[in-house]
Amino acid sequence: MSYYAQFDLHSNAVFRFDTRIYLNGNPVSRSDGICVAAIVAKNPGSASAVTMGEWQPLNLSGDKMLSNVRNIFIKACELAGKAISKGAFVQVWNLFYLCDKNLSSALKAIEEISSPLECPSENHVSPIVWFAWGGDDKNLNRFKKRFLNRQFSHAFFFDHKIKKICANSPTAINFAEHTQGLPAQPVIKHLANIL
Repeated sequence: MSYYAQFDLHSNAVFRFDTRIYLNGNPVSRSDGICVAAIVAKNPGSASAVTMGEWQPLNLSGDKMLSNVRNIFIKACELAGKAISKGAFVQVWNLFYLCDKNLSSALKAIEEISSPLECPSENHVSPIVWFAWGGDDKNLNRFKKRFLNRQFSHAFFFDHKIKKICANSPTAINFAEHTQGLPAQPVIKHLANIL
């Protein structure tokens, strides 16, 4: 299994934390592996867990984002001619961590929670940060602030409007293309140069 996370109940809603996409090998425990990159997306979709409160393999339940990200990183390593270290993983950060495949209902639910939880993994340093949180959205922009105030060694996003990679963090109003509908080749080429 290549996808792991922990699900917790908070304010009668399910949240997903410490989501990892393993590129080579499977972890024996949460302490296994090394973070090679992070991706910042909107919120967890339809992937689910068997139990709450335990870090465990994910059931993707039709969620394609995680497998798309994994495939892009693997292809980038192949293009660069670099072997993938055993235990290498991509950390998934979200604008908010409430699980719901429908963004509109997720936003309604998160508004009902006075203090939504953030993932502790956001406190760790990632060498590469890929922004894929979509476009300018007054309901989402407030969640972007905590990522915009940080410095990253290698931040990038695919700008939907100009159709190219930007090698920096986006602003809240930039359209940082999500993996759904993303032309993968520019991202693969960019990652191959910085991995």
